[in-house]
Amino acid sequence: MILKKQFDAIDKRDIYWTYNTVLAQPFKHLNITGGNGTNIYYEPGANPSVRLLQEWVKYHKGEIKAEVRNDTLYINFDYKPENLFEKFWVANATPLRIFSPELLSVTCNNTHFEMQKVTQKSISVNITGKSRFEVETINRIMDSISVYQRDSSEIVFEIAPEYITKVDTDKKRIGFSATTRTQTNQDESIGINYVRADVGGHSLLDIGHAQIGSLQLKIQDSSAIILSGGSLKKLNASEKK
Repeated sequence: MILKKQFDAIDKRDIYWTYNTVLAQPFKHLNITGGNGTNIYYEPGANPSVRLLQEWVKYHKGEIKAEVRNDTLYINFDYKPENLFEKFWVANATPLRIFSPELLSVTCNNTHFEMQKVTQKSISVNITGKSRFEVETINRIMDSISVYQRDSSEIVFEIAPEYITKVDTDKKRIGFSATTRTQTNQDESIGINYVRADVGGHSLLDIGHAQIGSLQLKIQDSSAIILSGGSLKKLNASEKK
């Protein structure tokens, strides 16, 4: 009866009801240190919040240091797994989720961070250390991105998988009646009007699914960037002029 009372008190409209809110102050910028051994996700939300997975806190003694200063949310993810089981568990879990109406800039060092269902059209990122940063946008056209990368970081910009278009096609064959089948149109392309990128160290920037209007690129010899065929042709054409 006690468990049922607690369950009934939960807001079932919140799909993340298994998370506890540990901070609810407004912020527009994010700075994270640590967390490259797990998964940290961001989603746009009407109300800003930082949430921790209840299971991580209760059974794995998980905690973070989080505070807001001058419109910037600072998070220190200094969790050290006690054994191989906890290391495996946290690598496959999402102990931390972050929400806000918008996120103008992201700074990460030794962090695995992913922005999902992103609605904003511009962002500035500074990614260092052994980090992986991914943006999944629902906008087919983005205005601008500014990228600074160092060390062995990896950055990916792509369309959100939930928004890959589904189309219906009719297939007719001799001797058979017309049938309708649903196929997935794997159009993962996006457009970015302006990209400014400074890539150094052994970093990788992947914007290979994007058609880029204007590219300002500074890249070191040991770094790499993935571009679409259309962006490469435009880059080659501008170099020949």
